[in-house]
Amino acid sequence: LEVEIKNIDAEKIRPLRHSELRQGLHFSTTSYLRDHEKDTFHMACILNEKIVTCATFYPQVSEKILCQNAYRLRGMATDSNFRRKGYARDLMQESFVELKLRDADFLWCNARLVALDFYKSLGFKIKGDLFDIEGVGAHYYMYKRIN
Repeated sequence: LEVEIKNIDAEKIRPLRHSELRQGLHFSTTSYLRDHEKDTFHMACILNEKIVTCATFYPQVSEKILCQNAYRLRGMATDSNFRRKGYARDLMQESFVELKLRDADFLWCNARLVALDFYKSLGFKIKGDLFDIEGVGAHYYMYKRIN
C-alpha cells in the first residue's frame, strides 16, 4: 500500500468533508470562507490515490488563550472505512511540522465529541464548557502548543 501525506487543493478534499462531516447537508457546506487564502493550507493522507484523511489549517487568533501565531484546524475528516489505522495521526504529525515551518506556536479547533480522545492522544487540551454548533452538534474548544 502506497501512503502519501501532502499539501493539497481544497477542492480535492471537499468530497471527504461532505461524506464524513456534512452528511445530509448541501455540498456547498463543504466550502470554507478561508479555503483559498494565501496562508491557508490543506493536508491529505492519500492511500493508493484515494484521499482517506484530510484537514485544513489557517491563521486565526484564539479568543481563549494568549499566543503569538495561532492557527485553527478545521474540517478534519477520515473516511469511515479507514479509521483507527493511524492515517489521521500521521497526517497530524506532518501538519505539526508544516505549522512549525510557518512559525505557528499554537493550534486550536472546535472538536466534536467523537474526536476528543483522538485529539487528546495528540496532546490537545480542553478549555471551557461543551457548546453546540447549530446543525453540526456538540463540541469542545481544544488547543495544543506547537513546540
